[in-house]
Amino acid sequence: MSDHDNRHPDTAEDRRAGLCASCMHARLIESDRGSRFLLCALSRADSRFRKYPTLPVTLCAGYEKSC
Repeated sequence: MSDHDNRHPDTAEDRRAGLCASCMHARLIESDRGSRFLLCALSRADSRFRKYPTLPVTLCAGYEKSC
């Protein structure tokens, strides 16, 4: 599965995710047991960003709206 395929949660989860739901850096990760998490790709290169931010995110210096 490509990053684009798992970039964002479905509509039901959008409200719980806050800004991450529409951020180009967010990736939806699903465990083998079916748990779903939002990963911030910015965390790979910048320690200011948590790998799995506490949701909902209402303010983020790295937020960039996805196309």
